[in-house]
Amino acid sequence: MTTAPASAIPPAAGARSRLAGLLEPHFLVAATLLALTAGGWNATIHFLQWATEKKSVPVPECVQVDPHEFRWSNMPSRMGPFVLAGDGELNTRNGQPEFDGRPDGEIVLEGDMLSALRIGSDLDRSRLKQRCSNWYGIGIYRDSREPNRLWRLEVYYYTGDVDKVPHVPERCLVAGGATLLDSIGLQFAAPQAPPPWDNTKFIRTLYQYTDSHEGITRQAVQYYTFNFNGKTESSWKAVRLGLAYPWVHYCFFAKIQFAPLTPVTDVETTDRQAAEFARAFMPEVIRHLPTAADVAKLSGRGADAI
Repeated sequence: MTTAPASAIPPAAGARSRLAGLLEPHFLVAATLLALTAGGWNATIHFLQWATEKKSVPVPECVQVDPHEFRWSNMPSRMGPFVLAGDGELNTRNGQPEFDGRPDGEIVLEGDMLSALRIGSDLDRSRLKQRCSNWYGIGIYRDSREPNRLWRLEVYYYTGDVDKVPHVPERCLVAGGATLLDSIGLQFAAPQAPPPWDNTKFIRTLYQYTDSHEGITRQAVQYYTFNFNGKTESSWKAVRLGLAYPWVHYCFFAKIQFAPLTPVTDVETTDRQAAEFARAFMPEVIRHLPTAADVAKLSGRGADAI
């Protein structure tokens, strides 16, 4: 049996074949996208009230951001039994306390580190007066009941930008040469914090590293979570996705991260101690961040729609 050459196909049959191809779902989707891109995209954006650029969310009046360091300058000095390390408590020279008039627990980032974190840009400088800049706060706290137990608390605030949320322990630690051992979610209760922050899911990252001074392999942990537009979110991928939603006009996210500054010998014990530290600091941290209601008011929408 032979197949007729293309030129022998009746004209009507060829037309029907081409029409069927035009009606294929994939073709229709592609044609629609082309039409939108070519002539109707801006009209579509306007009709749907989508945002191509994100708007900033100001922080509460109680937050003080240093205009030169872009640092949360009024981080609490005491939260429950945990006290910010004072001048001369951590920094020493020749075995003696070194005093510089500033609490040793106040950690200041500079130069390339701030640039890598996308904090302290010209845009941030222009937004300082409106309390809409990116900023960070890092403090080292001593457990007043056990003076040798130290905790490092970090808060990073980003607003008015579609950030890719790249800085999480699972990625940064491995990039720095550590070995990731485990990453799980843990619920930490903070009864004094407003809902939903009275019971927050943190990601606990357990890793292994080599002490460069002693050449000993040790275990350590990092705990982190996110505040995305006033709501709890432990997944950095979910935060990234939420920032990309075109119907979200106003947005911010804060990464809340903390860790013990001593090697981990018993993970369960460390988790219990971490839960106690979180119970103390969460009410204070959340008090210094916008709420879902704040974002809803800016957006002119209900909080559930944010």
